[in-house]
Amino acid sequence: MIVQMATSNTFLQLVAPPELRGRVVSLYTLAFIGMAPFGSLLSGLVARQAGTLVAVGSGGAICLATALWFATRIRRLREAPA
Repeated sequence: MIVQMATSNTFLQLVAPPELRGRVVSLYTLAFIGMAPFGSLLSGLVARQAGTLVAVGSGGAICLATALWFATRIRRLREAPA
């Protein structure tokens, strides 16, 4: 998780224009730290309704699908004009 967060932060700072870098990093921080309680609440609701195995499994599946989707688009993001 630390590697992913550091990589994402580095990538955002490299592609963001200098005049917007602070705003981009603050939105990144809000997304990762500020939204965690909502994800925990949703995960708890799913676990209560469908069971722990379904909650953990569906969370893992969503993370895997998102990682695969991002991996297919990373080259285009790197090659995008600044």
